Amino acid sequence: MMKMCCVYKKSLCLLVGMFAFLPVLFAAVPVVGKVVDEQKMPMSFVSIYPENNPHAGVVTDADGVFVLDSLALNQTVIASFIGYKTLEFRLKQVPTDTLRITLYEQPILLSETEVAKEKKYISKRRKKKNLLNDVYAQLLHDFPSTNHFYKVVSDYAIYNDDKIAAFEELTGNVIEMPGKGPKGRDSVQLKPEWVKRHRHPETRQRLADIDHKLRKEKNAERIQLVDSSAFVHRVLWGGDITWMFKELKGKTSKWESYEKDSMLLLTFHDDLNFLGILKVDLTLNLVLDPYSYRIKKQSQSLILEAKIPFGYKLNADQLAILNTVILTKDLEKFRLKRVYTDVKRNILYEEVNNEVFVEEKNVVTKVRMIDNKDTELNFHQTALMKVLSASTSGVVPYTKQQLQEPYTLIIED
Repeated sequence: MMKMCCVYKKSLCLLVGMFAFLPVLFAAVPVVGKVVDEQKMPMSFVSIYPENNPHAGVVTDADGVFVLDSLALNQTVIASFIGYKTLEFRLKQVPTDTLRITLYEQPILLSETEVAKEKKYISKRRKKKNLLNDVYAQLLHDFPSTNHFYKVVSDYAIYNDDKIAAFEELTGNVIEMPGKGPKGRDSVQLKPEWVKRHRHPETRQRLADIDHKLRKEKNAERIQLVDSSAFVHRVLWGGDITWMFKELKGKTSKWESYEKDSMLLLTFHDDLNFLGILKVDLTLNLVLDPYSYRIKKQSQSLILEAKIPFGYKLNADQLAILNTVILTKDLEKFRLKRVYTDVKRNILYEEVNNEVFVEEKNVVTKVRMIDNKDTELNFHQTALMKVLSASTSGVVPYTKQQLQEPYTLIIED
């Protein structure tokens, strides 16, 4: 009896000790951190959020500092910024000092696209045309007309003359409908759930002025264009890989194939000149498995230069969109002479249960506009979109009413 009592007491002490330790394991603790780049320079507007709760995320300030009010130990945390490799880490113990995080650059064009010419890949089994047809057949297999559902987190930044004007964090759902858009292109719906906006005071005032002006004109459609997260992020999401490949694969002479690190790289390049009025330089890179031709990565580069006929003036809808990013107050009088646009996009894919889904997209858009008096306007936009989950099972498009449902909006200076 005495022996059993001793065993019971030891077991009880062990259980008490375990339960006493549990709060430490699952305790939520405040965390102060600082994010720097490879040169140890502080990075502002880096997104920091728990993997399972993006809504609880924050962004770093001008000194690269962030504060997470409560973070459970051993919880996965994401640190992400456009143009840098996304970092995932776990907090294994309560930090006694400022947590230091270093992010490393990831060029907007995939490194795999910079392949030496001597690595040229020539298939002995197929001619180039047959190779392109086989790749297209695999794309049709991997991206059928089935609707795709993605839960995403997205960061979007706008710079005016290299000064940040606005930064936005978004959590929401994307429904991608292959081939359902005009001329067989993809149609994309984005439904925000939660949006946090950080705006420069001058930008906020400018947007308020535009909103007031358009409301006075009683034009609800333009109001939606001015301050619509869904509009911006839907455009930046992009897509149309199958449609684009179908349009370009017939231009066999514009394609080259290379082999590097057990990967097949297909590169398309074409530059067009329409009477000197419009010049277009397009590059498309596909990184594929050399045996199955299943896509792993994609990068796109589009450089456009347009000379605007004398007297052309921006219409109201163009003004409504451009004024969300340009701080100039007399844009209405701005008569375009030239427009330069440089768009670069990376798309990473992952294979899940023999299905192919988007894993991440990052985009940089640079625009320079010159008027008849040689006055310049410069702005650029960056976006990073990461997929949290994806599915093709029973995906039904949103109704118009569902897309118009309100979402949580937080506006910060």
